Amino acid sequence: MFDFAFSEMLLAAVVALVVLGPERLPQAARALGRMLGKIQRLAGSLRAELAQHADMADLRRMQETLASTANELKQEMQQLRAGASPNLPAWERLPPQRTPADFGMDADFEPAPRPVQPGFHTPSLQQRARAGRRKLQPRARIRPRLRVRKQAGGRR
Repeated sequence: MFDFAFSEMLLAAVVALVVLGPERLPQAARALGRMLGKIQRLAGSLRAELAQHADMADLRRMQETLASTANELKQEMQQLRAGASPNLPAWERLPPQRTPADFGMDADFEPAPRPVQPGFHTPSLQQRARAGRRKLQPRARIRPRLRVRKQAGGRR
């Protein structure tokens, strides 16, 4: 937007020095810097506020779509309820009965044998207990011994 060449900036500095003088030039530069800082802060806050408003607009749109979807689902549920015949006897409205096999039991209510899958091993309770005891035993820690090499010629 503002493209200044070095020569243009140098010309502006010389004009400011002539017009303001060497005594008032540092004060004017400080005031100009403060004004530019205020303008930048104002622009940043304006950008943040606009972004917040855009986010709020997106949220409102999402809320409207969710509300319309919820209304559609409610209407479909009402249609399904209206379509279902409420005059069915109680025994026809019951869920299907489950057998012991559904719960992994055989006819004598004993755990049904599971099919063995190749490459899959489940440890028994005894094996798990043995492994747990093994973990609790203290481990032998071997400490390395440092050796000193003997130098040739009998010196150490």
